[in-house]
Amino acid sequence: MSRTPCAAALAGCLLAAALCTGAASAQSFPARPLMIVNGNAAGGTPDILARQMAEELRQAFGQSVIVVNRTGANGSIAAESVRRATPDGHTLLFATMTTMAVNPHLQKDARYNGAHDFEPIATQVLQPLLWATTASQPFKSLRDVVDQARAHPGKIIASRQGFGASSHLTVAALAGRNKIEFNLIGYTGSADTFMALRRGDVQLMVDLPQSMLPRIQNGDLVPLAVTSATRIKALPNVSTWVEQGVMDAELTAWYVYVAPKGTPAAIVNQLNTEINRILVQPRFRQRLEEVGGIVRTLSPAELRKFMAEEHVRWGALLKNANIHPD
Repeated sequence: MSRTPCAAALAGCLLAAALCTGAASAQSFPARPLMIVNGNAAGGTPDILARQMAEELRQAFGQSVIVVNRTGANGSIAAESVRRATPDGHTLLFATMTTMAVNPHLQKDARYNGAHDFEPIATQVLQPLLWATTASQPFKSLRDVVDQARAHPGKIIASRQGFGASSHLTVAALAGRNKIEFNLIGYTGSADTFMALRRGDVQLMVDLPQSMLPRIQNGDLVPLAVTSATRIKALPNVSTWVEQGVMDAELTAWYVYVAPKGTPAAIVNQLNTEINRILVQPRFRQRLEEVGGIVRTLSPAELRKFMAEEHVRWGALLKNANIHPD
């Protein structure tokens, strides 16, 4: 059935009004200070990363950008608060791989799916993890660790930090992929883990590069492998676990910005453009790479695809490693 001229004109006016409204909302954004909600504790690596970006966005937008730490449940409390926020781009979640891709599999009461319940905006950085030991241990590579663990099941003592955190999942992924078993001991943070390694309570440590690089430089730690697919600029002489043949894919912690579902596409794209512009600035990029980071500038659509793939991949890894919901 064909529309009358009046109906066609009305439809055209409504379309034009919608386009104008979207353009106006993007042009007036941000209309007030932005809030970045971070589910990690103040002073840690994610907090430092979020605050670095907040300062750059403050300068770019001429508005205050406040980082608010809402800790608990591996970031799920922060995620839930942002999921329920007004979808106008003024409240963002600085999300980790654990929050977005792991928690929905490990937490029985998780009420969100990171790939579907938010509007992906942009990545900040991907960070491989680093396997290390001390000079007193017999391992020269991660391949040595796997070979000895296979020959002596359950005898090698490895550390993890928290349940479901990146270090725990990295150890579990290696064990599952190679069908080996570690004697795994949990610690609360990098400092406790390092002291346990120095005392000989454990033989292996897995952590983000930031806390380990100074200890490698002064000889306290011996690096064994990084978990990226390619070597990192901060440690060009340390081979990857893919190179050593103990894993067939990279495993990285990653940090992304997302907004509540329904945030206008024009605002999402504006934020994406600004964050990606900041990431490719030489001084900002160098600061991330110096601590082992890998910078990847993705569009919102590319980030949504990446997060969906990571959700599926981590579900399979957790199942293979026999890690169940708490």
